[in-house]
Amino acid sequence: MKKVNVILLLTQLGIIILAWRSLPPQLPLFYSRPWGNEQLTYPAGLLILPGLSLVAFLANFFFLSLIPKIEKLLQEILMATSVIFSLLCLITLVQIIKLVV
Repeated sequence: MKKVNVILLLTQLGIIILAWRSLPPQLPLFYSRPWGNEQLTYPAGLLILPGLSLVAFLANFFFLSLIPKIEKLLQEILMATSVIFSLLCLITLVQIIKLVV
């Protein structure tokens, strides 16, 4: 599961790098904010998504070190949560790029 998480994180970064030149100066990211300029960010703001994925992965990895080795189910749940979060960030990133490019 750790490898899957790293692959998802690198995929996010790769998509940002590949789409960088074709991104507009502002793009939507913060959909929970009111419609308009408050939803917009600069292209560098897209790095928030892989950054959050990395933070979630590292936090779950830290919590894994605190859990006894006998708790296999809890360890698998933590890693699955991290993978799901990274996958959702990847889907969000792809949708945003498809929207503006």
